[in-house]
Amino acid sequence: MTNLQYLLTLALLGVPATAHMQMTYPPPLKSKANPNTGPNADYSMTSPLRTDGSDFPCKGYLPLLSTPEGKPVASWAAGQAYNFTISGGAAHNGGSCQAALSVDGGKTFRVVHSYEGGCPGQGDSSFRFDVPGDAPETDGAVFAWTWFNNLGNREMYMNCAVVDIVGGHGGREKVAFASRPGLFRANIGNGCRTVDSADVKFPDPGPDVDSKGSAKAPSGTCGGGSGGSGGSSGGTSGESPGPSAVPSYTITPSSYPPVPPSSSGGSCCHSDPDSTPMPVTDDPGKGWTPGNDWPDWFQSDAPKAYGHVYLGVSLWMMLFAYYLL
Repeated sequence: MTNLQYLLTLALLGVPATAHMQMTYPPPLKSKANPNTGPNADYSMTSPLRTDGSDFPCKGYLPLLSTPEGKPVASWAAGQAYNFTISGGAAHNGGSCQAALSVDGGKTFRVVHSYEGGCPGQGDSSFRFDVPGDAPETDGAVFAWTWFNNLGNREMYMNCAVVDIVGGHGGREKVAFASRPGLFRANIGNGCRTVDSADVKFPDPGPDVDSKGSAKAPSGTCGGGSGGSGGSSGGTSGESPGPSAVPSYTITPSSYPPVPPSSSGGSCCHSDPDSTPMPVTDDPGKGWTPGNDWPDWFQSDAPKAYGHVYLGVSLWMMLFAYYLL
């Protein structure tokens, strides 16, 4: 076997195993895991948002809310605890994530939990959060997961799922739902940028936050996430107050649907990410994002609709070249 044949063999074996990270429960809009998704599933769910922010929020899929593809995939009770699950093979040494809810069709998102560091873990990892007890009862609310990777290009990832919020206990919350911060935005052409090779410390993480204690504040005009869909309008970045104690982490196997954790449990649940060093570049013109599964051209608009065709053609080309050698 020649060296080129050996490299092609490794490439072929590596294709199905080098997936990025994506939310798998609740299954997002346009995901192949979503039972409501039509024939044109998004096969690049693991790709980041565009650098100009043109597909924020939710990768541009909110118009599906009024269609059969936008039917709810879960029903959550206000005041109860649930998990969301992240899966994939390129965790970029983790990073920081937020979970948020929109009860107005995606016009505004309210952060229900922030995870500063260790999010996501390598492989499958689940994260616990509480639906605020005063969250309005809503048919077709939007649950959003956002991620700012530790290693690699400065990017923002976002998946959104449609859920129903049913009436809860209605008790007094630490912060009223309408006063919770909006989603933090960075690395999408809005003047805010996360620090290279570090977990981001959110300017306003909200009242529910898990912090591993080593996160760094972003740079630029980042705001505090007060109410709007992005939380990046006005103000400068700064350290956010929040618990500095390291919560206990445990691995929770992913399932569909996941079993809500016991209310008596601690802060739960995810695995520590793979700490293997990875090459880092901060030049978006390089064409490859370190640790990512495909070059930038493969994550363009065309492959979103024809990703399976691109993959098939690529495999056949490699096989053809293999047997010519």
